[in-house]
Amino acid sequence: MRAILISAGKGTRLYPLTKNTPKSLLEVGEGLTLLEAQLHSLQEAGIVDVTIIVGYRAEQIEAKLHKYKKDFNISTIYNPFYDVSNNLLSVWMARHLMQDEFITINGDDMFTADVIINLMKSKHNITMVMDEKEHYDEDDMKIIHHDGLVKEVSKQIDPAKANGESVGIIKFSGHGPQIYVNILEEMVRHPENKNSFYLKAIQEIINKGYPVHFSKCNPGDWGELDFHPDLMLIREYVTQTNLVAKIFDKE
Repeated sequence: MRAILISAGKGTRLYPLTKNTPKSLLEVGEGLTLLEAQLHSLQEAGIVDVTIIVGYRAEQIEAKLHKYKKDFNISTIYNPFYDVSNNLLSVWMARHLMQDEFITINGDDMFTADVIINLMKSKHNITMVMDEKEHYDEDDMKIIHHDGLVKEVSKQIDPAKANGESVGIIKFSGHGPQIYVNILEEMVRHPENKNSFYLKAIQEIINKGYPVHFSKCNPGDWGELDFHPDLMLIREYVTQTNLVAKIFDKE
């Protein structure tokens, strides 16, 4: 299983913290970066083949990875268009790695190993990780699902109609990789998709009649680093779970 981390963006909503530092290298507790926390959870779930799509301050991320190459088969893909496009194009840049089973992960996600372990149990072609909560807001990547399938995924969904939230982690197996690559190749030919989220491709897959399943996790199993308050919550999570000690004990 390969994990593809989507980490090319500038993270402008976290300025000034990301003014000179990529979001994935922000400290989430006692010197541990978000990227290192992701690698720890992946390793705990049994995944050591990792590709990171980089762009903004790519050299900093690549320098950080040197210490992990003994434990991971790790590589990077550079997106030279990170400053003038959204992450649909970043994912398209990695299409040559989408021949076999793989998982894509948002570069700003913090997650437990159990999220990945449960996702890998899915036998379906395409499976999204989602959680459910009482209320959703405008910035959530919202989901409408029923009968075991995702029907809609978008930030534009009416919060009152949403019954799930995309975590930003998706597994592609069986025919899933080829379906995804075909849709990406089709979409990048249209200039209006230059600034699209990659989840628009998932909606296109749904619109074409392909089933997209979901794997549920608890809201406390993950976090997303978009705004300054998110960083405070993630640092609290790292402290409560003793994640730093677990990682440094292995070094």
